Amino acid sequence: MKDKQAIRGHDTVVCHLPGSVRRSGRARQPNTKYANEAFTALEALDPLSEQEVEAWQQLEQSSDDEEFDQTQIVEEANELEGLQEDVISAAESEGSGIPTPKEDSDEVASDSDADPINPHESGTTQKDPTVGKISINRRSGQRVDGIHTRGIADPAKYSAKGAKSDYLYSLFGSATEDLVHMARSRDQWCHEAMLPRRPDESGTSGMHHSFSYNEEQRKLEATVGWDWYYDHGGQRHLVKVQAAHPLSADEGLNHVPRSSHAPRTIFMGPYGRQSRFDLPSLRTMALREAWIQASHQANADNHQPERAKRHKGRDGWMLNVGTGVRCVEWAPNHVEDTQYLAISTLQPKSNKVFNPKSSPAFTTQSFPSSIQIWSFSSTETPGRKSLLNPDSRPYLRLVVCTDWGDAKHLRWCPMPRNFRKESGIPIGLLACVWSDGYVRVLDISLKHSTAQDTNFVKFTTAAFTAKPSSTLCTCVTWLSPTELAVGCANGYLAVWSIYPNAPPLSPSSAPKAALYTQFHTSYVASLSSAYPLAPHLLATTSPSGHMRLTSLLSPHTDFVISSRLRHPPSQVHFSEPCHAFIAVDETESARLWPIRRFYNPLSVAKCPSQGITMGVGSAHASVIVGCADGTVCVSNPMRKYLYPRLSPWQCPVFKHEFVRGGQQAGSGDGGERVRITEGFKVQEAAFQAKTSVDGVIMATIYEEEGQVRCVSWGKELGVGGWVAVGMGSGLVRVEDLAI
Repeated sequence: MKDKQAIRGHDTVVCHLPGSVRRSGRARQPNTKYANEAFTALEALDPLSEQEVEAWQQLEQSSDDEEFDQTQIVEEANELEGLQEDVISAAESEGSGIPTPKEDSDEVASDSDADPINPHESGTTQKDPTVGKISINRRSGQRVDGIHTRGIADPAKYSAKGAKSDYLYSLFGSATEDLVHMARSRDQWCHEAMLPRRPDESGTSGMHHSFSYNEEQRKLEATVGWDWYYDHGGQRHLVKVQAAHPLSADEGLNHVPRSSHAPRTIFMGPYGRQSRFDLPSLRTMALREAWIQASHQANADNHQPERAKRHKGRDGWMLNVGTGVRCVEWAPNHVEDTQYLAISTLQPKSNKVFNPKSSPAFTTQSFPSSIQIWSFSSTETPGRKSLLNPDSRPYLRLVVCTDWGDAKHLRWCPMPRNFRKESGIPIGLLACVWSDGYVRVLDISLKHSTAQDTNFVKFTTAAFTAKPSSTLCTCVTWLSPTELAVGCANGYLAVWSIYPNAPPLSPSSAPKAALYTQFHTSYVASLSSAYPLAPHLLATTSPSGHMRLTSLLSPHTDFVISSRLRHPPSQVHFSEPCHAFIAVDETESARLWPIRRFYNPLSVAKCPSQGITMGVGSAHASVIVGCADGTVCVSNPMRKYLYPRLSPWQCPVFKHEFVRGGQQAGSGDGGERVRITEGFKVQEAAFQAKTSVDGVIMATIYEEEGQVRCVSWGKELGVGGWVAVGMGSGLVRVEDLAI
């Protein structure tokens, strides 16, 4: 028999710690709290069945301590030394049919003179009120005696209805440093209802760098953190391995997928006065052109021209990249007047070969493809810096041509970097997952040129190439300037270093992964690192329905799994101001999974339809969500996160609608048409459940070309309000949303 006994009932777990005095269960008395209740006589509501009570009484009538295994007791007493520090008090269990009278107990290994096996033989017997019975309500998970249980939080104490301090401790931690970061982030961004604000001169409001990653740390990583690249041979190694050569314009255009309807017909402008525009492939159009034309039409029709004049300041651009957009990503670490946007596209449906015997998610495909890198210029006005220049038309700066299939996932290295003297214009390290199953890293740079010409470069070998055996890569994220975390189709996660200490045995040998372990039972759909707060924390999603948070310091033991979802999020991102991961769940709600309360997500916004993509700002707290119906919404989750009683506000920026040609479009030309609707009112998020018809929840299926496929916020402090939105119709809208 063990000294530690556990009797499990329907509602209560009762544990006896060493040194406690056993009492007979026959001497129990009825609980006065339920003595007059009508349902106490019902056998189904009794906490313990008759067989369990009989077994419990037999254990209570067992022999004394001399019959126990002494070695086992010593080991348990040593293990409970750490537990005694967490024990606060022992009290009677409430709500059970078995009384827990106050019992006298002795210290457990608290004095050097005390005997951990038999404390009564030490000569002095001290009563410790912190040792006794521990009772835990198994239905609610609440501890009924005030004792803190390791690994299990008290939902009542740490909920929004509890004390404010306890609620914040559960979200950000109780350390002084964590609370200071929370307070600074709250003062900086919490007053912003939806859209981000431009940084002011004092730096007390508007866009700001992360408070958990101060300027000294940023400068250290931007300089010393890149010594491996500039001083220790990293650049020479990557350039030596990477092979690329220029192509002519005719050869390069063969790698750019284009739809059969090259000119895209767009209807946009003020509500009720939209105009038609035909945008050719790989061309751009200023957003203000739609309002200028509407203003001229209003003057001609003798309407109110002053209403149209208010919209002339809408600065932004519309791009036609040829076919459906898969990924958009702004290049970081560019503080000059030029910003670079990487865009990957899908193959047109006419070029796809459907094989019913194979699944595209688990099948490798190789064909000519490309990544487009566009150049955007910024300007300044009195009191406003880093504005999107409406007079300098963006142009296609570089086309990265490959034969590796579509670039399914793009990630620029987000770590701070001070570019040193180089022969060309460095853009950055670009990690991509291609449809042939490999993950590759490209060292992208441009040649100095004053003309706005497009360069086509064919890459035959990447600076870094890797793929696990018998599976393929699905998603990628950066852990440091030299380390990548890659999700795989078999549920495993791999970590590679792009600059190993020892060079590979041969150029064709595959690099060895530093970590390769199973995270999920199926496909890893998305992953995100908690950089810069805790880069070793990694959140992953899977079609199995579970979202997992893992510490890469000990991935086999330090992990937690959230509650299961029927439809797992397609993307997950880390919101540093909230210390939480954010994604859109099956209920069309944007939710935060705090890193300290990963098991309990919190709803902070509501989407008009199923969320497809999401973007989190690096210099502000606002998030942008792209939906299946073509709506793009912006909200600030920090307000609802810190103040749960507040109703969050969200701003629909625009809505993208797609209509096929022929009779469905209402014309005989057979062209596909797009309508952009703007000017929506600010909405208050309502978290009501979906309406059902005959007990069945209805869902709407939208056109693939009408969806918003990808979004991306600007990475730098001045351009943090720039947002790029890629749509299934092949259009990319770039606009500055900062106010």
